Amino acid sequence: MSEQTKKYWLLAAMSAVVLPLSSLAYAADEANTDKEAEDLEKITVTSSRRVQTIQDVPASVTAVNPESFLNTGLNSIGDIIDYSAGFNIDRGNGQRGRGSISARGVSQTGSTAVTAIYVDDVPMTSNSGFAEGGTLFFDGLLGDVERVELIKGPQGTLFGATAISGAIRYISKEPALFESRGSVTADVSAIKDGGINKQYRGFYSFPLVEDKLGLTLSGFSSDDAGYVDQVDPASGDVLREDANDADNYGYSADLFYEVSADLSFRVKGLKQKSSFGMGSAVKIASLDKDEAYGKLQGDDSFGSDEMENTMLSASMTYEFSGATLDLTTSDVEYQVARSVDYTQIYGPYLDLLEGNPPGTTTSAPVTYDIQSEKRVHEARLTSKNNDKIEWIAGLYAADESTNNQQSLIGLPTNVIGLVAAFPSEYEELAAFGNLTYYVTPDFDLTAGVRLAKTELALRFMQEGLLVQASDEQLETAKSDIQTYLLTSRYRPNKDTSFYARIASGYRPGSSNLSLVDPVTGVLLSQPTVEQDDLWSYELGVKGDVDNRWFSYDTSLWYLDWDNFQSAVYFNGLGTEGNAKGGVTAYGFEGAFTINPGNGFSLTTSLAYSRSTLNEDEPQLYGVKGADLAGVPRWRATSIGRYDFELANGTDAWVGGGFRYTGSAPSSFVNGDPTNPLVNIDSDNVLLVDLNAGLEWESIQINFYINNLLDNDAYSSYTARAVPGTGTFNITAIPLQPRTVGASLTYSF
Repeated sequence: MSEQTKKYWLLAAMSAVVLPLSSLAYAADEANTDKEAEDLEKITVTSSRRVQTIQDVPASVTAVNPESFLNTGLNSIGDIIDYSAGFNIDRGNGQRGRGSISARGVSQTGSTAVTAIYVDDVPMTSNSGFAEGGTLFFDGLLGDVERVELIKGPQGTLFGATAISGAIRYISKEPALFESRGSVTADVSAIKDGGINKQYRGFYSFPLVEDKLGLTLSGFSSDDAGYVDQVDPASGDVLREDANDADNYGYSADLFYEVSADLSFRVKGLKQKSSFGMGSAVKIASLDKDEAYGKLQGDDSFGSDEMENTMLSASMTYEFSGATLDLTTSDVEYQVARSVDYTQIYGPYLDLLEGNPPGTTTSAPVTYDIQSEKRVHEARLTSKNNDKIEWIAGLYAADESTNNQQSLIGLPTNVIGLVAAFPSEYEELAAFGNLTYYVTPDFDLTAGVRLAKTELALRFMQEGLLVQASDEQLETAKSDIQTYLLTSRYRPNKDTSFYARIASGYRPGSSNLSLVDPVTGVLLSQPTVEQDDLWSYELGVKGDVDNRWFSYDTSLWYLDWDNFQSAVYFNGLGTEGNAKGGVTAYGFEGAFTINPGNGFSLTTSLAYSRSTLNEDEPQLYGVKGADLAGVPRWRATSIGRYDFELANGTDAWVGGGFRYTGSAPSSFVNGDPTNPLVNIDSDNVLLVDLNAGLEWESIQINFYINNLLDNDAYSSYTARAVPGTGTFNITAIPLQPRTVGASLTYSF
């Protein structure tokens, strides 16, 4: 973007034509009467780090009631994202919490995450790419969650590093101080040609000392059934049916102490764990997308894969006469333990190198042990809402220790084929704030800034028969970072809002694993990966017509992403680096709701996004104008519901929706014969869901059919050339087949 264009956008924001778009999607189940419509309008969110009605938030926000999804068998954050135009999810190996989340033309390039995940005010996302931060995320939908806020980015000023595409926040409800509340739910469903899902969840919130001390306990257990068979690659015989099944459980405790009307304390702890033996990848035979063995069959090795998340946080809130002080400290950990047996591949090599007779090695497990512990402290002072000047000021400190150890051991002789480890240390100090000035009650301007210092240090160690032993402290990456926010809002009347918004975001710099030319000894890769910077320019309008009979949210946006972090390649070998030419992205979004007040409501959304390279990027195998991998151009959703009285005292409803995601490329290609990557566009995906239910006193029963049409498309493909063979190793992640289920909830 030229400097003249940037100045034009800056002038547009400060001269004020429009107000930030706040999109409240999927409110169909909460907006079916005039009274409910009134309640909906008063929904508050904290996405701008202050309590505001969603209409007044100076950002594009979607607020979702998770129960409206959980009750219809849609129980992962990925399902909510599928119904959120503007957000995208790559489901990784198809299991819960694996993959990446992005928004608005940003793709998960590089190893550091692009979307920040929060539980209340606690960041759950790793700032290091060496602990697989870009391919793991916290899926907390089954926990103690009152609402989910999806905030489109960049959100660098208030949420810091890794919020370059946006942020997702799980907001929990304060524990009860007066009347107790709780519920238990049992959910059972069957997958076509697969297994039986079984899920149980519940919570109980009650006062320990009335009006002073409250506690919420919650927990869940989810047996996710499989639907992909494991086959023997040699014979094609099925070894395990429904091999991608998974076990998940979690629990939390939330203690709230209200000392006085001005002072309160809160302590929260949670743990979640997921485990499975095989991902959902299906083996593909050719670039024509034909299955190698048959529908829903793959030949990945079966092993063990576990991920455990824990969080402990403590916070204090004090109400001064003109401001609110929030102090938060937290410790967040995750651990991944993965083991797969590769005896057929590595066993003969280990026997040969060790001088043992063939067949001595009977087991050769490859293990991955990944750990992250992140400690964060934040102090934030927020002025009271008023009609003249509002402000936020805060300090932030974080340190994170990670380790990623990989090993190949030949058993039973304990031959060390490879042991490699790269522990990293990340530190961040930041000061942030913003100021809102109300020029008139209907027109205001906001300016914000965040100043941050980051450091990431990396050590690399390896030994074993297959590698040359080494132990080196790599160059530390240091960054001084400034991010900015400028918004203007104009409300010509109580039912119409306009906004303009300019914002920036970043991912911190990082140490880097080196690649050296084996012939010349020259360093090919960057010694450190530099921070990347993204600027967003956005215009939007939203409003209501005829007492919310019709509502609309629309926005236009443009992104300028410089120096973006990415995997880079030299002679077919990959490491991390920066793409110097940058990316340009643009698009639009619109959400439209009809709510005539007779029990029927319908929300439809549409989004378009285009992200392209600004110039040739040989190290990425990209050419100028190439589309960014993992960014679909079109997204569309629609969800509706009709509520009615079935009998005296019994309410009922029917609902349904569809979610469409257009195809997207899987990688860059430029004709270079050393490129190990092969591009295969993902399929166009259309899913149709139906549900119905009834409620009588404290009992609620829901029935649902997800993927009604049993669409057997693939949401993503991964393809690599097999050197010297002219063949390709291709896998794809399938949609979950048609799933029919029911849930029963008892509230008390």
